[in-house]
Amino acid sequence: MDVSPDAFALSLPGAKPTPVMSGLQAVGLLVFVVALASMPAYIVWETWSARKAVAAAWTITGPPCAIVQRPSRTAFSPSRKLKSFSYNGVTFTRAFGAASCVILDEPGMWSDAVYPVCQFNNPGFVAITSSGRTTVFEPEVGNRATVVVHGGIGRCVRTGWFRL
Repeated sequence: MDVSPDAFALSLPGAKPTPVMSGLQAVGLLVFVVALASMPAYIVWETWSARKAVAAAWTITGPPCAIVQRPSRTAFSPSRKLKSFSYNGVTFTRAFGAASCVILDEPGMWSDAVYPVCQFNNPGFVAITSSGRTTVFEPEVGNRATVVVHGGIGRCVRTGWFRL
C-alpha cells in the first residue's frame, strides 16, 4: 500500500496547495533578519566613529612649551597654593586656571592601551609626574597649554581650545 503525505491533507476539489509564506512575507522576514544581524556592526561603527571624533578634537598642534627646571617667578604666586590632581596614573600640577582632560585610545584596531591628554587655560606652568619622572612645562603666562602623556613621556604645546 503506497501512502503519500498528501493523502491525509484536507483539500477541496480543484484547490491548489498554498505556500507556507507569500512572497511579500518572505521579503519582510528577510529585511528583518538582515536588520537584526547588522545592529552589532552598526553599534561598533558608531563607537569607533565617536572615538575617532574625540581623538581628532583633542589632537592639538602648536608651538612647544618651554621645558624648565623650576617655574619662573611670573609663572606662579608664592601666596597661592598650587593645584594638583592625578589622572590615569599621571600627577598634574599647575599654578592657575582650570583643566579639562580626556583618555584617548592608542592608534590601532586591536590596541587597548590609552593615554591622557589635558588642556589648561592659563596654567602659569604645568608639572607632570609620570613613571617617577617629573617634567615642568612653562607655556608662558596667559597662554593655554595642552599636555599629552604618551608612554610616560609628556609633551606640551602652547595652544588649545579649552576655555572656562
